[in-house]
Parts: sequence; C-alpha cells; structure tokens
Amino acid sequence: MSEKSLFDQILDNTLGALRKKREAKTGNKNVPKIDAEKIKKNANEISKDLLDKSSVALDKSKELLENKVAPKLDKAKQKIASRIEEKKNQQAQKKEKAKNEAAKRAEYNQGEAEYQKGLVGLRDLLAPSDMKVNFGDMKLSGVTTKSLLVTSYPRYLSSNWMSPIINFDSTMNISHFIYPFDSERVLNILKKKVTQMQATMRINREKGLVRDPALETALQDAEELRTRIQRGQEKFFHFGFYMTVLDPDEKKAERNLKQLEATLGGQLMTSRRTNLRAEQAYHSTMPICEDELDSSVNMNTSPLSSSFPFTSATLTSEDGILYGLNRHNDSLVIYDRFSLENANSVVFAKSGAGKSYAVKLEILRSLMLGADVIVIDPENEYEDLSTTVGGTYLNVSLNSDKRINPFDLPQKLKDVDLKPGDLLRSNIITIHGLLKLMLGGITATEESLLDKALIDVYAIKGITMDLVDPSGLEPPTLPDLQNVLEGMKGTEDLVKKIEKYTKGTFSGIFNMPTNIDIKNGLMVFSVRDLEDQLRPIAMYIILNYIWNRVRSSLKKRLLVVDEAWTLMQHEDSAKFLFGLVKRARKYYLGITTITQDVEDFLKSKYGKPIITNSSMQLLLKQAPTAAEVLKTTFNLTDGEKYLLLNSGVGQGLFFAGNQHVAIQIIASYTENEIVTTNPEELIKKEI
Repeated sequence: MSEKSLFDQILDNTLGALRKKREAKTGNKNVPKIDAEKIKKNANEISKDLLDKSSVALDKSKELLENKVAPKLDKAKQKIASRIEEKKNQQAQKKEKAKNEAAKRAEYNQGEAEYQKGLVGLRDLLAPSDMKVNFGDMKLSGVTTKSLLVTSYPRYLSSNWMSPIINFDSTMNISHFIYPFDSERVLNILKKKVTQMQATMRINREKGLVRDPALETALQDAEELRTRIQRGQEKFFHFGFYMTVLDPDEKKAERNLKQLEATLGGQLMTSRRTNLRAEQAYHSTMPICEDELDSSVNMNTSPLSSSFPFTSATLTSEDGILYGLNRHNDSLVIYDRFSLENANSVVFAKSGAGKSYAVKLEILRSLMLGADVIVIDPENEYEDLSTTVGGTYLNVSLNSDKRINPFDLPQKLKDVDLKPGDLLRSNIITIHGLLKLMLGGITATEESLLDKALIDVYAIKGITMDLVDPSGLEPPTLPDLQNVLEGMKGTEDLVKKIEKYTKGTFSGIFNMPTNIDIKNGLMVFSVRDLEDQLRPIAMYIILNYIWNRVRSSLKKRLLVVDEAWTLMQHEDSAKFLFGLVKRARKYYLGITTITQDVEDFLKSKYGKPIITNSSMQLLLKQAPTAAEVLKTTFNLTDGEKYLLLNSGVGQGLFFAGNQHVAIQIIASYTENEIVTTNPEELIKKEI
C-alpha cells in the first residue's frame, strides 16, 4: 500500500475533525462521511484553473513590462545619471571658484602687506634712523648709550638709597627685574650654608686660629634670615638693577656714566659696565619688560623694598592742570588747587621773573577745565588773553561808561538760612571800610553818624533790617548817602569829603547804579587808567562787587588780584582782602594774590595771615632783600634761598600743602603767543 501524500493526510485529519465536531454538536454518531476524493477532484480542478489564469496574467505582465515600464526605467536611469554628472560638475566648479578666490585673496593680502610696508607706523616713528653697536656703547640716531649693572650691595641699604640715582642730572633709563624664589629651596640652601660655616668655625677653634669676624657675621645673618623666612616675615628674590645713560655727546655720556659709578660706589655698591652687551643692556632698560642681561643678585624682602624707585619729590596727580616741570627729576607738576584745604594761592616774584606769565598760564588751563576766572588787572596785561578766549574786558576809569555801585546788595544763597537783616548788616560793615578808605581818617563820632546815615539811606529805598533777602529792591547810591548826611547835624566835614566823589573831580565812577554783570568764562577788570589815589578804592569796590556775585551762586571760580601790595598799603582794604581769603573756601572760590613787593606785603599785619590761609604758594626769582624775608616766612633752607636768588625767568619753588618742589614754568608755542608780556616778542607779533 502506497503512502499517502502530505496533502491527503492533512485532508483526512481535517475531515475527521469536522465529522467529530458535527457528531458532538448533533449528538448523532451516524453522521455520513465526507467524500474526500470528490473534494480533491474539485480542488485540483480549481487549482488548474487558477494556474492557467496566473500564467495568462504573468504573460500579460511580462508584455506590459517590456513595452511600457522598461523604457520609462531606462529614461529614469538616464535622468539620474545626468543629474549625478551635473552635481559633480557643480562641485568641481565650486572648488575651482573657491581656489580662484583663495588665490585672489592671497594676492590681495600680499598686496596689502606690501602697501602696509610703505606706510609710516608707530614703529617707524619710534625706530632710530641708524644703529651702531660698539665694544662698550651703542649709538642710536647720533645718541650714545652706555649701560651699567649692579653686581653687589652693602650689608645694609638705607630707605632712600635710590634718590641720588633717580635725581641724577642726566637722561637715563632705569630697570628693575624682580624674580620670586621658592622659600623652601632657600631654607634648604641656608641650612647647608649654616652647617658649613659652623663646621668651619669649629675646625678653626680646634686649630687654635683667631676667630673670623666676617664668618661670624655671615653666620648670624644667615640664621636671622632663616628665622624670618620660616616665620613668613621675609621672602627671597633675585634682583636685577640696570641703568642706561643717553646723551648726544659721547664725552658727556662717558662723564655721566663715571659720575653714576661714583654715586653707586659712594653707597658701597659694585657696578659693572656692559661691555660687548650694549645692545642687550639697552633693550633691558626699555619699557618692554625683557631682561636680556639676566644678571641678578639674591635679596630678601626688607632691602628689596627700599629699592622702590618713586621716592623723589614729585607733585603729579591724576587731576588738575600743568604748572611746569619738576627741576629735581624733570617730572610734570600737575596739581588741582581745589583738592587742598583751600584753593587760595600767593605768587611772589621780582619784576620780570615771570609771575604774570605763570598766572596767565594757570588761568588759560583752568578755563579749559570749566572754571570761571575773574581778574583785577592793574597794568592792562590780561587784555590779549581775554580777547583770545572770548572773555569780557572792562576798563574801569573816570572816562569809562562802566559803573559799579558800592551799595549793591548780595543775593541770598540757595539752601542757606539767614536771619532778617543779615545781608544788610554785612553790606553796611563793608561800606564802612570803603568809606574809611575814601574819606581818610574819621573820628568815632563821624563813624557813628555814618552808621546811622547808612541805615537811613537803605530805609529810604525800603531796605530795612526786617528783610531776609532785600536783593530784589533797588539799592541807594553815593549821592543818596550825601543827601541823608546833609540833613543831619555834625556831618559837614563828611559831606565835603563825599562831595569830591559825587560832584567833584572823582565823580562819575562810584556814584551811579551798576551797569555791568559778571558772565561765565574770563572777566577782567582793568584799573590801569585810574589815578593812584583811586586805585585801591576801585579795587576794593570791584572786590566787593565780585564777592557779592560769588556768594549768590556756587561754582568753581578763580579770583586773581594782581599787584596786591596796593591793597595792603591801607588797613581797611588789607582787612577786606584777608576776609575774602578766609571765607573763599565756603563758596568754591580760589583767590590768587600776586605781588612783586614782598616787604610791603608782609609789613601789613594781614600779610602773613593771607599767606597762612593760602595752601598753594609760588615763589619765583627774588631780590636779595626779599629772599631773606621769604626764608623766614616760609622756613626755607639756605639751599632753597640760594635757588630763589639764582633762578632764571620762570624758575622757583612751588608749594602745595606740605609738599614743595623746584619748578620751571613751561608753555607751548601757542600758549606763549597768548600770555607773553616780553616787549621784544610783542613787537615781533605786531610786525
């Protein structure tokens, strides 16, 4: 019996399972069997029919694929291939373009570099035109440079040992190179050195040799240094100290170098010239922080701190104006007088020493920083300066149309509490001083009558002691005071004296209402054309007018009083000037007092107090008699007195608070053209 196929087995099993399921469902075990052969036959027929249809469909698909799909696929392949080729061409073009651009950029950069080589840069401006290196020196554009380095120091260094070198009278570059050294390594080295020195001392004792003081001192120093380093009180450094002297004259450079060697030798320092290393020495002393000499000595913190180079007398601050050059070390004297306790200054010098020149430079530079400046000019010296900076120039004289009323009242300062009558009372006291100056000596009775008359003349204008701020009311004038005095008994002499200023020779200047106003910037009051008798009176009135305006608003101002000795001749005007100097600080005002007659200035009992209340002083060249007076007044040394006697024009001493230096007044060409009073230069300007 042949074996059944797998299909027959699966069919029999399936039919048997269906028959059992039907029997179980119907409960009838006689369910007829399904004809498997018939099912097979039907299945074969269906399979054959499906196979025939599939074959026909397959043939149609092949025909469709060959006739329609294949051409489209070929076309798509060709399109994809063309796109790939196009992409490759684009990439090749981009690479070629980038290559060309890189080549152009390189060519441009090369051209730019060549162009930059032809431009004048900072290096070209700073670089020397020629350089020649010799055995012991180097020449740069005709300037000889010679260098020194310090190889050893004494056991002790004083705190100011650098001062003679810093102030050495020569053009010189100085460099300090400080290299920290590891403290642990130093301690190990010192420990070994101490052991060696102790062993040497013990051997010497065993041999019976005389003790060595130098060895004992070295041991003591080493032990002390070990202790201080261990405690953290000291650190260890390598210190390189180089100096380069520069001078166009080779012989002078050699002489200066020898003097520098002698100065170092006088402090027990050993120095050595940088022969065969002149170029490296010059580079090492330039401000580029390169130590090409690499020659240093061991030094701990204490002596190293004494090498701080900025120990010479300097008066250079971040703010302020330039006053001149420090003659000690050629540094700039830059100072802000308003940073001192008060901004007042005094200037003393003989005629032609440059006092007005120095003050005019200060005025010009202060104006640049926004300060207002008011000048009382007795010799018409400030007119050119006023014209140049666009200031106001007022010529006060009997023939002038400019008037100042001495009876003007000050305006009340903002945020200042005043009691009724304070402003009026203060102004009456000032006018009392003025009238004493105008009328000469007056008796106590006349002074009392004047006081009553002044109160009455203000009351006529509605200004009484009950008002806090009467500045808005019209003030009286000198003729009003005369009218009041004429109505009083015992005032005949006063009326006659005042009449000279209201109707007589001196009328027209002090007897009318004020018709000027202080403006910002520079304002100059010229009193040159006034008679000598009227000059102190006019200066008094002008100062009072300025003071009233200054008190009305706070602003940085300078008040310059030239030829102040004319005010110091009279006690009342000197007292008034002293009062201004004392109170100026409260109103942001700095008063500059200038005089050439020192003795007359100091004869007044207010002369020295004015100096005491001026934190800045400028002393230029002096006559022998005045120098002795100034030496006592300013506590000058004999050397400083000698300097004042032998100074040139524009040279002297500059005091700012507790500091002072020798100064040389300097100006640019343009500044000199504006401020000069030299007759020769003025004639050349006119030509």
